[in-house]
Amino acid sequence: MDDSIVVHQAGRVRRIVLNRPDKLNAITMSMGKRLFTEIDTAVGDDGVGVIVISGAGRAFSAGADMKEGGVDNRDVLRAPSDMATNRAKVAEIMRLWAAPKPIIAQVHGYCIGSANDIVAIADLIVCGESARFGMPEARQFALPPTLGFWPFRIGLAKTKELLYTGRFVDGTEAAAIGLATEVVADDSLTAHVDALAATIAEVPSDRLAVVKQAANSWFEVLGLPQAAMRGAEYHAIYHQASEWAARGDQRSPEPP
Repeated sequence: MDDSIVVHQAGRVRRIVLNRPDKLNAITMSMGKRLFTEIDTAVGDDGVGVIVISGAGRAFSAGADMKEGGVDNRDVLRAPSDMATNRAKVAEIMRLWAAPKPIIAQVHGYCIGSANDIVAIADLIVCGESARFGMPEARQFALPPTLGFWPFRIGLAKTKELLYTGRFVDGTEAAAIGLATEVVADDSLTAHVDALAATIAEVPSDRLAVVKQAANSWFEVLGLPQAAMRGAEYHAIYHQASEWAARGDQRSPEPP
């Protein structure tokens, strides 16, 4: 039985846990599909008011598992197929961005690369002091399609600075620049998120859906869906100038 995703229910709060702690919750292709399926299931369950996504062990997620099927590199140097794959991924992410139920991302430890795509769909991001957000691969071989919605969350200049340097942002800085909603001590993170989710879940789902869609519409009018889809294309274009292309092969660089 696949236990890479574990689901818990407490009252009207559904917690979906990335559960490969020995691999820092690196996400394989099958694990990613399971995650999105579990979110869909929670959205369709009348007994669920709020969805929480978290990670087991020492980290939220180290991103895609490039050694065990997290990334299919066979077509990465073929721009047309690469773009098609990326557009499909962004369309799925945007579908969950529009999901009618609030989603909270609980982040501790590393949140690297495509793990930021998961965080991107969250309405609220609560992190521990140990959190380390980053996209170091932007200096080497990949530009995550959604950029984790960074330009909308933290502004243009800060997005450029983080992508140019590849540096990590800790929990305190993440909250200060708007990448996270708030930062709390690691030892109280889960309890804090549980209490926050339970408070939100007291509101009937139909009311929460209206609030969420009304708030999201501001970013949508500003062009977030279109920008995200263009990000799918830039992701493919970047591959043509990446270390993969420079070596003339499709081997995955070692993770940072």
